[in-house]
Amino acid sequence: MNLEETITKKINNYFTPDFFRIVNFSDQHKNHYLEENDDTSHIKLIIVSKYFQDLSKIERERKVHKLLSEEITNHIHSIRLKLYTSEEFELSK
Repeated sequence: MNLEETITKKINNYFTPDFFRIVNFSDQHKNHYLEENDDTSHIKLIIVSKYFQDLSKIERERKVHKLLSEEITNHIHSIRLKLYTSEEFELSK
């Protein structure tokens, strides 16, 4: 299982999102580092879930960071999070 599949599985199992998308923008950072650069080093996650109801933005981010701590520590250089309830997501369009 590759990194994106692992992240997708964890997010789906934990948050049961109404909408989920991984945007991989690692290709914009090729040769950015001296060491080997993985194919998935810079990502944005868009997660829409009822789970986020009554949680502050910081609490939501902490939950995602905790869930993906291994992936963030070992593989991901940059992660951007867009975390919404269904109502917030509809208003953001």
